[in-house]
Amino acid sequence: MMLKPQEMLKCDVLVIGSGGAGLRAAIVAGLKNANTLLVSKSRIGHPTNTYMSKAIIAASGWGMPEDNKNVHMVDTIKGGRYLNDQAKVAMLAERAGSEVAFLKECGVNFELEEGKPVVVKIPGHHYPRHVHGENWTGSDLIKPLRSRAEAAGVRFEEHVFITRLLTSDGKISGATGVTADGNFIVIQAKAVVLATGGYAQIYLNTNNAAGITGDGLVLAFDVGVALKDMEFVQFYPTAMGKRGSRLLLYERMLVQKGVVLKNSDGEDILKKNDSDPTTITRDQLAQLIIKEIKDSPEGKQRIIMDLESLSEHTAKELTQLLPPVWWKGQKTYDVVPTTHFCMGGIETDKWGASSVGGLFAAGEATAGAHGANRLGGNALAEVFSLGSLVGEKAADLAMNIGSPFPIKEAADDEKNRLERQMSEVGESPRQLIQELKAQMWNNVGISREKNELEKALEYIQGPWPRAAVENPAELIRLLELQNMRIVAEMVCKAALKRTESRGAHFRVDYPDEDNSRWLKNIVFRKGEVGMEVETTTVCQDLVKPQRE
Repeated sequence: MMLKPQEMLKCDVLVIGSGGAGLRAAIVAGLKNANTLLVSKSRIGHPTNTYMSKAIIAASGWGMPEDNKNVHMVDTIKGGRYLNDQAKVAMLAERAGSEVAFLKECGVNFELEEGKPVVVKIPGHHYPRHVHGENWTGSDLIKPLRSRAEAAGVRFEEHVFITRLLTSDGKISGATGVTADGNFIVIQAKAVVLATGGYAQIYLNTNNAAGITGDGLVLAFDVGVALKDMEFVQFYPTAMGKRGSRLLLYERMLVQKGVVLKNSDGEDILKKNDSDPTTITRDQLAQLIIKEIKDSPEGKQRIIMDLESLSEHTAKELTQLLPPVWWKGQKTYDVVPTTHFCMGGIETDKWGASSVGGLFAAGEATAGAHGANRLGGNALAEVFSLGSLVGEKAADLAMNIGSPFPIKEAADDEKNRLERQMSEVGESPRQLIQELKAQMWNNVGISREKNELEKALEYIQGPWPRAAVENPAELIRLLELQNMRIVAEMVCKAALKRTESRGAHFRVDYPDEDNSRWLKNIVFRKGEVGMEVETTTVCQDLVKPQRE
């Protein structure tokens, strides 16, 4: 089947991804009068992880007067177990407060009390510093941001899957894409911002949007940009549904009077393990739950969030966060951990610039801000703080360079490459994706061990059967599968290489954190003969590891 060529699109700044980071970067670029094009493989703004979030943003300056950007920075680096890019964290903490003010200007409605945003505290943070949308949902954020982007002159292209970045002499010159109805898109750009999210969809159980398959990471890796911290995947501890698609926020529930997280024997598992519900972080609780399950006979232990004793008065205050069936009499809920956030990603400097000229990245697609584990509320803090910064830097670069290099020949090569992958025989790409997701969940999940990691890696490295691709929609599924395999291979290799436990990475065969050997990032680069891996020492010029 032949793809249909479409007229070339041209812009100064191309933003790939339409969640919070992409929209925020595009708004800034548009306001700086850069010709800005925002491309999304879904509808603009949703379904994205920002849209599916609880709209919680960590930002000092909105709560207690003694809280400040330095305390926020230290909390974040301590929570990340000292593997963070400290310069990037400092930038995030410095800008988060003003980003909340910008969101208010855009029309975002936060929950208010006496005219000021309500501020809550989440474990891992020293002070209450979290504001949230009035409905505790990402649509509180996305809808006003989309309108603001339109007002800033940003152009939108929906349902386009970007297949390759185009470069010349080590600099960005554009990108190619394909649509489900067979259009081949060529985009000429002076600067590109990758804001495509993480890679949680490589796991069977996840609450992430369907398209979060590591696409932006592989686009960057393919043109020579390093990826790092790929072993660090955060599993949210208390999710409901067959695939853990609905979060039950333990940070808000377990601090309420009478609420208990118990096993099927009726034991309060926090008391049993001497854990404090006001301080336990996501990685710690997820690991505790998995241990409860694995230590039980045949691994059949259930974990239950018991809200029987939650008062109706408190329930009304938490209405947006409670399962609707609570009001119909169901007060207990089976919960399990689910894949929630990826700390690893594209390596950039604190300004969001990659090693390739004109290529920037923002949001969950990047590494560094969260180190080995992300604290609650810091995802959206990063999305907006660093998304706005990246949009500014990309626009500045694009407005001060001449025309990009010609890209027709490179685009024709990419079109030919895609068409060669069409095949009437083979396995279903969707089935192959499900098999990969099951391997990752079963062998590279919350609790990791050498033999299981090696088993998953052997599966990922193949050989794999040929995939049947009879139409452009199946071609996109195949391209997602190829991206997922590359990312999954990195996760496995990094998890094997890191012979310690740190943050969200827990090795049962190496249960202790080892600062003497592992205050290092694991970095992947594209070599002449494949994937190359190295370790680099973390710069700790702002915050030193503490004895704990």
